[in-house]
Amino acid sequence: MTLVARNIDKELYNLFKAEAIRRGLTVSEALEEAMRLWLIHKSSDIDLEAEQNFRVYERLKKKLLAKYRGKYVVIALGEFKGAFNTLEEVSQLLKQLNVKHAVVTKLGEDVEMRGEWWGGSISQ
Repeated sequence: MTLVARNIDKELYNLFKAEAIRRGLTVSEALEEAMRLWLIHKSSDIDLEAEQNFRVYERLKKKLLAKYRGKYVVIALGEFKGAFNTLEEVSQLLKQLNVKHAVVTKLGEDVEMRGEWWGGSISQ
């Protein structure tokens, strides 16, 4: 595939090309490697955020249940963000926060409803 990239910083490109040559790679091979690493790094950020949110939820679960029974609670960015009556309210908050991951759960039902926000939308 032929790729044309415009408005790339010339000094940055020259440094990138020199490093590719030093490693015995073509610029194309180095660019592919850089793209793979960038994608892995981005997905690991989401995983770390998810792990942090789950940890906070487990730590606060009993307190939240005692105070917010029957409401949807939101854990995002590693902290409790609020309790809501509807998923529409939850969706509005998550869009405002612009987070990649959140734990959303309705507390105190016979079967606890759980969900995760992965940057999409929640609707009833």
